Amino acid sequence: MAAPGISRALLQTFVPLNALSAQRLDYLLEGQGIESLPAGTEICRRGESDGHTIFLLSGAVTQEDETGTIQLLDAGDIDASHALAPDQPRTLTVRAKTAVNIMRFESKRLDRVLAWDQATETLQRELVALQPGESNNWISRLLQSRLFYRLPPSNIVELFRRLTPESVSKGQVVIKQGTSSDCCYFIKTGTAEVRLSSEKGPVTLAVLQSGQYFGEDGLLMEGTRNADVVMQSDGVVMRLDKKDFDELLKAPSLALMHFSEAVSAVASGEYEWLDVRLMDEQAKGILTGALRLPLQALRTKAHMLPTNKHYVVYCDTGRRSTAAAFLLGVMGYDAHVLEGGLSALMPSERSRFLVVG
Repeated sequence: MAAPGISRALLQTFVPLNALSAQRLDYLLEGQGIESLPAGTEICRRGESDGHTIFLLSGAVTQEDETGTIQLLDAGDIDASHALAPDQPRTLTVRAKTAVNIMRFESKRLDRVLAWDQATETLQRELVALQPGESNNWISRLLQSRLFYRLPPSNIVELFRRLTPESVSKGQVVIKQGTSSDCCYFIKTGTAEVRLSSEKGPVTLAVLQSGQYFGEDGLLMEGTRNADVVMQSDGVVMRLDKKDFDELLKAPSLALMHFSEAVSAVASGEYEWLDVRLMDEQAKGILTGALRLPLQALRTKAHMLPTNKHYVVYCDTGRRSTAAAFLLGVMGYDAHVLEGGLSALMPSERSRFLVVG
């Protein structure tokens, strides 16, 4: 769904937003808000490079070029269907002539969503060609998953080539809680139940359908399975081995950030530190100003994080932060991993930036 107060129909009148599918537009709108600015506000300045794409939703603005020539642009004008002063560096200074409503998108994110949306149809044809004569509904559903949003199409095609089909029966335990993690699965046909074993008996966490996946948590954590997955019907699951998961899914989805670079990014105000260690670990020392969200609570509490922020995720070694950043990316957040974790910090950096939590 579009963010509250934002009209999807209005946004679909803008170029290139009008080229996006409804689902991809909703993804783009997560964390977005409308900026209401009074008359006289400078929206952007000639010569600056701010990395944003700005659309005029209502009101009127003036646009001044290098010669001092000023043009008036109203939200109802044809030219207003395009972004304001789109070039970077800006070639125009734009000011609100009246009270205005605008929306700013991060240009890189917008480009990434556009590229993925435009590649989906071609990609689906390629994937269907790998399995001629079979239903491709599961492929269509899987391609709508955010799991793939950050991957180059070539990785997705290769991933499908490496999938191994396995026939499964109703009641079969595909994944057993506590066992080692060596693969993940994509459901081609059938239904599966995710169960958590407890002293009071099994607890159903989710029911998965064709086009969904499971088993990735254990691969990300490089640990044991955290739940059972039991088939509710006969079906076919597609197995992806850990080495292929790491190569084609995990590694391309992650962005590492060195500590000095991360410090500058956080100081700019666009990034936040995110500590995903246990609370007892955080109490011994945390980076100044860091948000706290232990990895085991991430799936249930990540929605509390603002989506208009970028995050530098850290733990002690980088293992848990890698898992957290991957999961956050699937949820629509922009998350980088602090390279090497806190253990890679120099003593001088630890004394300067760590505070007792």
